[in-house]
Amino acid sequence: MSTLAETVAIVPAVSHTPWWRGKIVRVAAIVGLMVVAYQLWGVTVDENGQEVVRFPWPNELAWNSLSGHLDSFQVWVLTERGKEDQSVVFTAFEAFSSTIDHLVEWFNRLLLWLTWVGTIVAGVLLVLRFGGLRAALVTLFAFASFALMGLWEESVQTLALMIVAVALSLLVGIPIGIAAGRSDRFNRALTPVLDAMQIVPTFAYLMPVVILFSIGPAAAVVSTMVYAIPPAIRITALGIRGVAVNTVEAATSLGSRSQLLRKVQLPLARRMLLLGVNQTILFALSMVVIAGLIGGGGLGAVVTSGLYSNPALALLAGLVIVVMAMALDRSTEAIANRTDPARAHLDEARRRRLRLQTVGVAVATAAGVLGAKLAGAAAAYPDEFGGEANPRTATIEEWLLAKIQIVLDYVQDPTTWVFAITERVGILILQQLLLPLQAFLVEGPWYMTVAGLTAIAFVVSGLRPALTTLAMLATIGVTGVWAIAMDTLSQVLVATSIAAVIGVSLGVWAAESDRVSKALRPVNDLLQTLPQLVYIIPFIYLMPISIVPGIVAAVLYAFPVTLRLVERGVRDVAPASVEAASAFGASRRQVLTKVKLPLAGDAVMLGVNQAIIMVLAVVVIGGLVGSGGLGYEVAQGLVRGQFGQGVIASAAILALGIALDRVTQGTRRARKEGIA
Repeated sequence: MSTLAETVAIVPAVSHTPWWRGKIVRVAAIVGLMVVAYQLWGVTVDENGQEVVRFPWPNELAWNSLSGHLDSFQVWVLTERGKEDQSVVFTAFEAFSSTIDHLVEWFNRLLLWLTWVGTIVAGVLLVLRFGGLRAALVTLFAFASFALMGLWEESVQTLALMIVAVALSLLVGIPIGIAAGRSDRFNRALTPVLDAMQIVPTFAYLMPVVILFSIGPAAAVVSTMVYAIPPAIRITALGIRGVAVNTVEAATSLGSRSQLLRKVQLPLARRMLLLGVNQTILFALSMVVIAGLIGGGGLGAVVTSGLYSNPALALLAGLVIVVMAMALDRSTEAIANRTDPARAHLDEARRRRLRLQTVGVAVATAAGVLGAKLAGAAAAYPDEFGGEANPRTATIEEWLLAKIQIVLDYVQDPTTWVFAITERVGILILQQLLLPLQAFLVEGPWYMTVAGLTAIAFVVSGLRPALTTLAMLATIGVTGVWAIAMDTLSQVLVATSIAAVIGVSLGVWAAESDRVSKALRPVNDLLQTLPQLVYIIPFIYLMPISIVPGIVAAVLYAFPVTLRLVERGVRDVAPASVEAASAFGASRRQVLTKVKLPLAGDAVMLGVNQAIIMVLAVVVIGGLVGSGGLGYEVAQGLVRGQFGQGVIASAAILALGIALDRVTQGTRRARKEGIA
């Protein structure tokens, strides 16, 4: 009886509505009306025989002088920054920028002062002490990769930048996360800010950062912090809130509030805090390439400079970034597991032994550095050994570059079967999906597009997301980039649709098969750690149609997240629900389609939500390689110094991201309310 009661309690009540009142039918009806409006009033022919859009966004509703005002603001900012008697605000910005520059330079000099041998010894021993042997071997492999691939100095520069960016992100994120974890009111007020920081693509806030901090390490660090602080705050708050309520109540009755935080909440949330460190590092590292565009140097600069001049070198640097990300991920995860209070039960003898091990690691590190200096080890790993008399190549960089170039030459050869497949796929995506949707959104009457998209948001998610969508679409139109934003929206919708189909299909398959799940994990790890811009490089060769590489790269970047969320959601369906369905004679397919997928709908929608945000980030970056749209406008603003153009395009990207995010989040909220 208890099992039956539990089963009834966990299965949500389903309200049966006629099929013609379902969301899919209503959305289809709205799209049908938009198509009719497009056919009737979309495009006309002028007196010269040229096709023109009949109802574009009217100039009367566009703030056409906004770009000029923003350019004037840029001139004013640069003038104020150049004055000898600066205001307090600009003095503070200059002081912060100078401090960051000096910090990055100091850490870079420190790592080089240790010599390449001393840096390897220090890094490996540190991970060995706190993370264990396996994580130490992964770290050793990473350092060996930096050296043998001929990118040691660039890797050290990237590490120095990451140390400063991650340290400052944690310095800001952890205290705010603690406050959010202890105060519901503060958490509610903070959530929209964090949402905006994570929704807007990293490319969009480069222009304001460059204006305020100029091109250099400081701008790179600030851009990285904007992207890396939100996960630190969210995970810290989650860790504080995850401490058992009865534990908090017992501690509160015995001590003060400050002791509660220091002696109970922080120790018990230690593993989540270290997970926050892990995710902050990975988020920061994913910004390396973008930081290279604004003076971050290191591996990011190699990727961005090699994008047009030396794609093989750009891919090699991207591979080094992946290795660095995997090493940092495995190391921090191992450290979190080994120091988890729930796993590590320490008595006094074990504490003493660990202290001795720490002292031993410090002594061994000092000895390694001293020995390397006495042996005359260079600051950076050398390209050659043996001196001038008998030089021997110390890296495999040239060999790897040659092999990568052979692959790139092969895939772009029109006579190969690979090119034949990729060309047909590219043409299919362009002609059958992208161009029709692009024409529909760009050439359709603007008022029907606004009304239709707002109505779809209302049907799918409710009134509040619909009003948000209306406000964001109005913002895009008023800023004068309606057609360009609709071009970007068409790319996002096509890429998201493909990513969702692939991600949901593979996620369900992986949830139903442990073998498939294990096989897909390394592929997911690779695709999620590869920097965004690096995705696009091979597809420039594979799919020469300029707009398609950005879309395909966005699909590859987005579908692993959808896959993992869907797999987790299907696997987490309560066993009692599955057993109850099986007891009534349901087949495996019926259990999947009638029980697991409906109950995992929240995870599926979360996967779609995350796919949209990640697709938007990569599609925007695709503007660097000819995808057009808002990304191209931001890129041109950076390259040509057109501040107004870049900021307006960035604001439109943010508006698109907020609208798409709120619609999919509203769907998840509606599901929760229905289940409740």
